[in-house]
Amino acid sequence: MNQIHRIGLGVAGVAAILTVAGALVVDGYVTANQDVAQATASQGPTAVPTLEPTASPPNTDPLTIYVNPLPQPPVTRVTKPAVVVTPAPRVTARPVTAQPAPVVTPPTIRVIVPSPTGEGGYDD
Repeated sequence: MNQIHRIGLGVAGVAAILTVAGALVVDGYVTANQDVAQATASQGPTAVPTLEPTASPPNTDPLTIYVNPLPQPPVTRVTKPAVVVTPAPRVTARPVTAQPAPVVTPPTIRVIVPSPTGEGGYDD
């Protein structure tokens, strides 16, 4: 696919997204205007319903409701016992005995420092 085709595909995708988004915005705008028009048209005087008292109070006896229980599910019997799994024995690490390092005597370092007067220079 050439570079120009990729650019064209990208532009087409952006155009499709903008078209769908624009349609949703316009739909929301139209719906909102319809709701406002209906709300302003129905703001006439409304009648308030009144409740007239009844001759006898309502019945307050408890209501009994009977519910049929669900049938019991069938019982599944297992006749083959599970396989007994024995855990593997733990493997302990064997102690490692390393050979001791050979004894090495450190080298002797001799430093020869001249005297402050500049004479000598011998190791005393």
